Amino acid sequence: MKLICTLWSGLLLMGVMATVLRAEESLESAENVTVITADRLTFDYKNQYAMFEENVVVTDPEMQLKSDKLLVHFEKEGKVSAIKAEGHVKMIQDDKNAQCAVASYDVDSGKIVLAGKPRVTRGRDVLEGDVITFWRDQNKMICQPQARLIIYPDERSNSKDLLLGE
Repeated sequence: MKLICTLWSGLLLMGVMATVLRAEESLESAENVTVITADRLTFDYKNQYAMFEENVVVTDPEMQLKSDKLLVHFEKEGKVSAIKAEGHVKMIQDDKNAQCAVASYDVDSGKIVLAGKPRVTRGRDVLEGDVITFWRDQNKMICQPQARLIIYPDERSNSKDLLLGE
């Protein structure tokens, strides 16, 4: 289990869904900007959500997310509480990619759930299952049912590097 956590927790734990939260932080420079584009944006202040629909693209210095729809829920203070991407979800960060039908992120628990034929790749390595769940702050991941992990050895590293993620 530690092997799986080490290999895959970094993919989404470092900003895949949390990148949208950058909008809450003060920007240090123009290079730190997160840009969300879509064909349509519906913002409902009373019900505390923003819905981006059709051709959604989230671009951040660290990653990119694409989906058909992105729903961002806010608390009364304006803080983001949850994010959900639906439809042809694709996330790219360096050599790591994730694809699924639905990706959700709960800010308080740090829980990220990929569902609908999720597939996570890092280089040539592949993780698949019916549902892949990560907890950002716990270095924990569960892939079930039908969990499948394919690891290709790297000629430049030894088995210790592969197991410990060093």
